[in-house]
Amino acid sequence: MNKKKIRLQYGVVILSFVTIIFLAIRFTIANPKYELILTNHKLLTEAFFNTILLSLVTLAGALILGFVLFAMMRSKITYVKAIAEVFSEIIMGTPLLVMIFLVVYPFGQLVGSDNKLLLGVIAMILYNSPYVANAYESTAAVVTDEQYIVMDLYNFKWYDRYRYVIIPQMIRPFIPSLINNLSSVIKGSALLNIISIPEITYMTTVISSRNYAFIEGYYVMWLLYLIVTIPLSLIAKIIARKVSQ
Repeated sequence: MNKKKIRLQYGVVILSFVTIIFLAIRFTIANPKYELILTNHKLLTEAFFNTILLSLVTLAGALILGFVLFAMMRSKITYVKAIAEVFSEIIMGTPLLVMIFLVVYPFGQLVGSDNKLLLGVIAMILYNSPYVANAYESTAAVVTDEQYIVMDLYNFKWYDRYRYVIIPQMIRPFIPSLINNLSSVIKGSALLNIISIPEITYMTTVISSRNYAFIEGYYVMWLLYLIVTIPLSLIAKIIARKVSQ
């Protein structure tokens, strides 16, 4: 099948889903009140960009902590490796909602901080770092056993291994995982609404509650997330195809 036919079929499928979504948004509510929500477009726009900013900060923190975990998991010191593995298992076994609550309230009281925004971002970073560490581990597979043997022969220090051999080879194949992680972080940030952070979910819920337009609010919220996550997913797939060539 040639590319033209494939694109045509994808176009038909996309158009079909867009039509279904439009019909659902337009006709599943007797008297839709979208205008009451959209009149607050400035608040929604602010919440949209807050979500993006929070997600980027979270991803940056998770990249750093995730790399630390990745390096610890590859350590030859059993105690260091055990700390990273046990920490990762505990975090990955904890729902994000619970993680946010534990960091914002018990941990916040322990360190004497009531900055919910900062603590919420810390919770997001802690939650996402083991997944990022796993992504590092997957992309590190590009470094062959022969290269490790050569590094051993030349007595490379551990930081020289990462600086000159491992990291340079990981960067390119890691980019699709990086974009997918950003998409996951953006969707996960919705749970920050439980601590009243003005992101998409919180602001949409407040506006829809004020106007008694709950279903309409969730539809608007859905579209705002799709506007971000679908392009990111497509970009990740395009890059992944180019990397694999």
